[in-house]
Amino acid sequence: MLLVLLGVLLSAKPAPAAKVFVPCPQTTPEWSAAHERLVALDAKLESLPDGADGKPGVTALRELLSSRCFELSREVDEPVPADVSLLALKDWWRRGGRTWVESYLELGKPGVRTVVLPPTVRAVLMLDTVKPDHKLAPWLCAMGDSACVRETEPWVVRAEAAFAAHREKEAKHLASVVDAATADEGFGPAFCEKEARKKSKRWRYPAWRLCLSNLGASVELLPLAGLRVPSEGWLVLRGRRGHYSFCDEVRAYHLGTGTAWVSQSCSELALYEDAEHIGKVDVKTTDANRKARVAAGTVSRDGLRELTWMLLLSGELDDVRRLAPIRQRVPEGFAIEWRELPDDFTTVGGVSGGVVWGNTGQTVLRWSWFPPERGEPLSGDLTWPEASDPGDDHADSLVEALEQTFQAGCPTRPVPLDLLDFTRPTTVSRVDAPEGVAQVQDARVTALREWTPPPGCTVPGR
Repeated sequence: MLLVLLGVLLSAKPAPAAKVFVPCPQTTPEWSAAHERLVALDAKLESLPDGADGKPGVTALRELLSSRCFELSREVDEPVPADVSLLALKDWWRRGGRTWVESYLELGKPGVRTVVLPPTVRAVLMLDTVKPDHKLAPWLCAMGDSACVRETEPWVVRAEAAFAAHREKEAKHLASVVDAATADEGFGPAFCEKEARKKSKRWRYPAWRLCLSNLGASVELLPLAGLRVPSEGWLVLRGRRGHYSFCDEVRAYHLGTGTAWVSQSCSELALYEDAEHIGKVDVKTTDANRKARVAAGTVSRDGLRELTWMLLLSGELDDVRRLAPIRQRVPEGFAIEWRELPDDFTTVGGVSGGVVWGNTGQTVLRWSWFPPERGEPLSGDLTWPEASDPGDDHADSLVEALEQTFQAGCPTRPVPLDLLDFTRPTTVSRVDAPEGVAQVQDARVTALREWTPPPGCTVPGR
């Protein structure tokens, strides 16, 4: 019995050693062949037409990553989703996906110890990528309709430039309030190195690399979108602008003609000075000082349409972890090698977010777009006159630019009173308006209804 047991033990095969993935040395034939495969994939992705299915491109990418010299890429968990569209795949590749893939060949060169964290795949907002009942579906371009997408390219360029300027401004603001001496005490590269050094040598690089996986400041961007030019219907803006000096407003703009209607009631906050109520708003005096007016005329149609387009997209912004690839030098003493992780392997990491701020001078406006031949409007809120949200901030600048084009005159379209009944203003802080603004806003609509044209002005349909 003992002899049989001994024979079984001697014949049993030892457990296979865990496979270790390391860079290919540049001097090997495998490296040269891998470089050729990378060049071929680059050419393949660029040759695929924009409206094509993304699956062939994803399949080709995954085949490359699983081949010799790119196997170390398994340290990144699904850099590209299986169902990604070709548009998003190409954008990711050009924004730094290729740089990330190529970095595994770079690691094979003598002395190179820099890894690359890949960019994040961006969201796509096209007719082919949304459900049929999506609120914007009737106005989205099909994936292969390049002429439709080109219609709004100048607006996209301006929006992306505004978003970039907004990020730069926020970064400067953050730097001004964060102590440089403690800025790296969070979940950054220094923290990841410190935590990884607690592991045994063979696990230091995997621990460090996993810890870095969420490195990068999250930013909000426009999706890769194809939204048609909103060229008809009415855009309505309602709410209070200003704080101590303010105007409660109703504005209606016709996208087809540029016709503009403005109804305002402006005043300044009057404050009590007696000891019992000091600092509180004297509503009676504030209302007594109101000055109301109704103005009609025109604004720039192009500016109005661009503003409406931006407002429609403001609720669709894409939260992107890494807009561009990030390079990070591997700490000294860490062998660049990846192995399959045991089930009980743990590491520590974190995320970094953006900047959110506000001030007492901000108010919220309600916008509503009434498309032609559609009963229900599309609507949303807009923080005014500036915002930490880049979409709102850009829309604010477009509102200001639009209003600078206003020219008083005889309107070519009557005020859309029937549509205004379907709109409501946002609330105002009870500190500034203890009794609310509903009656004031209703009075602004009544003023539009009672408006009479000046001599010589005839409004069609009125």
